[in-house]
Amino acid sequence: MLKSALRSWVLGLPLLIAGTASAADFPTRPLKLLVGSPPGASTDTYARIIAEALGKWLGQSVLIENRTGASGIIATNTMLNSPADGYTLQFIYTSYTLAPHLYKDLKYDSLKDVAGVSLVVTSPLALVVNSASPVKGIPDLVAMSKKRSLNFGSAGIGSGGHLTGEMLRLATGMSAQHVPYRGAAPAAAALAGGDIDFAFVAQITAKELTAAGKLRPIAVTSTKRSPAMPDVPTVQELGIKDYEFLNWFGVVAPGKTPREIVEKINRGIVEVLKQPDVRKRLTSDGSDLVGGTPAEFDVFLAADIAKWGKLVNDIGLKKE
Repeated sequence: MLKSALRSWVLGLPLLIAGTASAADFPTRPLKLLVGSPPGASTDTYARIIAEALGKWLGQSVLIENRTGASGIIATNTMLNSPADGYTLQFIYTSYTLAPHLYKDLKYDSLKDVAGVSLVVTSPLALVVNSASPVKGIPDLVAMSKKRSLNFGSAGIGSGGHLTGEMLRLATGMSAQHVPYRGAAPAAAALAGGDIDFAFVAQITAKELTAAGKLRPIAVTSTKRSPAMPDVPTVQELGIKDYEFLNWFGVVAPGKTPREIVEKINRGIVEVLKQPDVRKRLTSDGSDLVGGTPAEFDVFLAADIAKWGKLVNDIGLKKE
């Protein structure tokens, strides 16, 4: 029995050495970072900042590939249909952990089939209206909704803009219908064009369109005022108790990706988050840097999936 065990160990040694060597040499060619949002969306912006810096750290380019639609599910399916070798990753955001509660036919298990690499940033959203709107605050929105049903837009079902809008509707009792778009940028453009009544958008989007005279911010979803928009009150300041929402963004890999490779990519992300220029670019819109280990991100994803189950039930959303 001892000889048999020794023989098995010896025969398996080349595979062990090969696996270790591949992790040590990784990467030997460019990586692909899938993004489920269109160019210009906050998810895409953050992903490009990370990709550029991570590529320099790894010594290989990290190329962005936008696979839009279905709140990131198309991008996730694309990643999981790719080899689990570390060369295809995805930059996910809040909608990822809501998807299990909204879609019956997900072709993957959101926890078992995916390996967390690193949480990157968290960021509040800004509640905005068209600059020509008579709405000056949340009470005005509520009053308007008593005259007619309002419409609010987002990057899609399960996106941060969707969740925050539903949370506001539940907290105020206003009549408001959700209008999903294929990304945050189209939703913001629709608001600027007067097609919808309000939206929750990334602060960077709010600042840019406010400066252009197209939108007006009413509130932010964090518990404290954002350094990026210090003159804009929080939703809680405007009287809605316990209202808080932080969009989050992170990197994942296929679940069967070798742990050594996952950890190497994680080390790269953690290191680039320490770089002053990267920190400045990622936090210029009021976002907070996170980082952390792959294991910590796995725990975060599991907790977030559990958290959104209650909201989905309260909203009355049904699986599609």
